[in-house]
Amino acid sequence: MNETPLTKVHRAHQAKLVDFAGWLMPVQYTGVLDEYHAVRHGAGLFDVSHMGRIDVSGQQAESFLQWVSTNDVERLGVGQAQYSMVCQEDGGILDDIFIYKTGQAEFLVCVNASNRIKILAWFQKYQQEKFPQVVIRDQSEEFAQLAIQGPFSQALLKKVLGSEVDRLKPRQCLTLEKDGFSGLLSRTGYTGEIGYEWYLPAEEAQQAWEQLLKAGENDQVKPAGLGARDLLRLDVGYLLYGNDMNEQTTPLEAGVEWVVAWNKSPFQGQPALQQQKEQGVVRRLAGFEIMERGVPRHDMEILKAGETVGKVTSGNFSPVLQKGIGLGFLPPTLCEEGTLVNINIRGKHVPAKVVKPPFYKRQKS
Repeated sequence: MNETPLTKVHRAHQAKLVDFAGWLMPVQYTGVLDEYHAVRHGAGLFDVSHMGRIDVSGQQAESFLQWVSTNDVERLGVGQAQYSMVCQEDGGILDDIFIYKTGQAEFLVCVNASNRIKILAWFQKYQQEKFPQVVIRDQSEEFAQLAIQGPFSQALLKKVLGSEVDRLKPRQCLTLEKDGFSGLLSRTGYTGEIGYEWYLPAEEAQQAWEQLLKAGENDQVKPAGLGARDLLRLDVGYLLYGNDMNEQTTPLEAGVEWVVAWNKSPFQGQPALQQQKEQGVVRRLAGFEIMERGVPRHDMEILKAGETVGKVTSGNFSPVLQKGIGLGFLPPTLCEEGTLVNINIRGKHVPAKVVKPPFYKRQKS
């Protein structure tokens, strides 16, 4: 079982540790709901060091990423980030990724823990075949990754890292050198709240974790685990690889066509995606909310007029909305907002209504 640089710290905080994609990770500390509300109303501190971190540099770095990802990397300036997909030739999603432009010819690519080895091999294959001037380095073990999320996250980080934190707007990043800390700080996250992700050398992780918790001890700042993280991301309709998408799913089917830059230079999977766009998809990921008591779960049947028309890919009870919510694939004709369906919850056909995510939107200050 792989361990992050913070596993000892999690044990000291009495975290419940579980196997997640081959990593020993905290699923909760004081409780999933307690940590969920801390993020919605204060701030939560997550260890997400299990994620993969791949450095892509060299003269052909930008051209390489243009080829292997769906979004338009040429639009990034130094200090900017974008969400994207890596697709195979048939358009199936190998992973959803974040790309950070850290220098004129240097990028950091954050990938899912379960896909790190696969994406690294994919990158190396095309580096060797098409982009020999690209240098690819797996930095996953050299760096830790913290996510600081919630309305107090900016004030919390300023206490530890200073006023430079104020410079960051959404999807921006900056290089750090401050009071013994370093790395890359980005204004990104997976919770729907204002938040940051800090990529820092593994040896600095424990001190950073403890300083952040100490700085926030009077402001509802708490360590948070994967249980709260999953609830938070579903509230805002963020996709989870392996549930809401996989190699048999395309970005068009997953409802994220906005990450496909149709007008850029050719990229892997483009012909297949273009054909699908012209012909139309036969299924599409849709959001729904339960209209009675009931909690939808992964793999439950979605029904229309008693017939199975799809399956739930992600589902749970939203604490902030006080209702069951979920995502699932449906025929396009059933994806219109307001369409009524049923979810088969342990044999009971519970009514639900198709809605457009996000289910929850944070209050803008």
